[in-house]
Amino acid sequence: MESPQAENPAIEATTEPQDGAAEEQQTESEAEAPEFSSVAVPEIVVQWNQDLAPTLRDGIVVHGSLDRSELLEKLPSLWPTVDAALARVGPGTLVTESLRHDVYEGWQVVALPRYDLEGSIEPRDRRDGAPQPRDRRALVQALVDAVGERPCLDLRDALNMLDVFAGIFPPGLDAVCRRLLGHDLRLGLAASMAPVHEALERRAAGRVSVTCYLESAVGSRKAKGDPATDNEDAAGSLRDPSGTVRCAVFDGVTGDADGSGAKASRAALEQARRGWEVNADPSPRELVAELDAAVSRATKGSAAAVLATVRPDGTASVVSVGDAEAWLVRPLRTSQRYSEPRVPAQGRDLPYVAWKLTPAHTGYADHLRVNPDAEGEESSLVAFLGGGPGRWTHNTVALAPGDLLLLASDGATQQERERWFGAVLAELVAQFDASGRPPAPALAAALVQRAEALGGWDNATALVCAIGEAKDV
Repeated sequence: MESPQAENPAIEATTEPQDGAAEEQQTESEAEAPEFSSVAVPEIVVQWNQDLAPTLRDGIVVHGSLDRSELLEKLPSLWPTVDAALARVGPGTLVTESLRHDVYEGWQVVALPRYDLEGSIEPRDRRDGAPQPRDRRALVQALVDAVGERPCLDLRDALNMLDVFAGIFPPGLDAVCRRLLGHDLRLGLAASMAPVHEALERRAAGRVSVTCYLESAVGSRKAKGDPATDNEDAAGSLRDPSGTVRCAVFDGVTGDADGSGAKASRAALEQARRGWEVNADPSPRELVAELDAAVSRATKGSAAAVLATVRPDGTASVVSVGDAEAWLVRPLRTSQRYSEPRVPAQGRDLPYVAWKLTPAHTGYADHLRVNPDAEGEESSLVAFLGGGPGRWTHNTVALAPGDLLLLASDGATQQERERWFGAVLAELVAQFDASGRPPAPALAAALVQRAEALGGWDNATALVCAIGEAKDV
């Protein structure tokens, strides 16, 4: 097995020098050491009893031991190794470089125990085997570090990257990392993470049904009293004879109070409907080009867009341009019937999980690709319909009965301070389900109401597709 150079001095593998070299090294060390210092700091040499595999990032980027797209499906086999490491040396012993992967040997976890002054491993309070905050941060940073275009700086950088590059990173990585940070892990990682991995891997066993619910409203602080132009969002859906459902949300970009944003979003929706009515199924590239051309013909304005095509076999094609977003909300427990209300558990153990499906095409996102200290207006678009989109993303998503697929303008997905929007979605759906309210229409209405409660700074549009089991005709 290859033994790469360690990136962190704390986990550097070293070998013992020969006897003569050891005596010479000891003599030099004694000569340089002061006779007395008010602060005494020992020099510690760490020796590993085996070769170290490459760090997870090096394994993916340099050695190709694991493909980025395969990371999530390999994680269930990592967690038992992490559990074993923490059980052996205690919690609080992981760093970002602790996660390692070899193409032949698989996962390796390098744990750094604390030693007492006699060189023995210091007993640690294992707290039922639950990782400490340090361990949780290290795991999240290691996972994001492995899939990012650049190394991850710290936890704040990791969370920013998860949000901005969703849809580029492996889908569902944000849900995994948020569970690592926020869930009660006393049962160990293998048991605690299993429900999320099961949810991420779930697929429809047969044909699915799709029902769409739409809510849209003008933000009170953006309203100018003109119903024709105040709401610059446009959205709609259509079901074709085959059962395929196509839906879209367009968010017009505010111009010089000339209504160009509203014209842009409506022109895009009209073009989309024309394509839907003739049952056209263009490639994502052709679709974006047609929408962009329609907007350019209609106005000098522009619009962000997110579109989804949901087919009866449960596959969904999602295309996005700009900062309009798509999210998937999925129940964690498959043993319960979808028609029965679920009562949320206490604390953060919610019966739903959510993850983001689309990235952000903004100036801030472009800066964040190369600079962890990126700053800038997150709503400044670098890709949009009208004048050439330049950039767009396309993802294929596997849906299952019980899912809620959300398409929304950025006004409806406004972030709350220190609160992840995926957690907001999971909590809202759990509350509706527990109270007996249909989650899909309730979620669409709640997101619009929430946008107004947060200040009403922007128009808010939410289109929610409820996925169920298709009934035999």
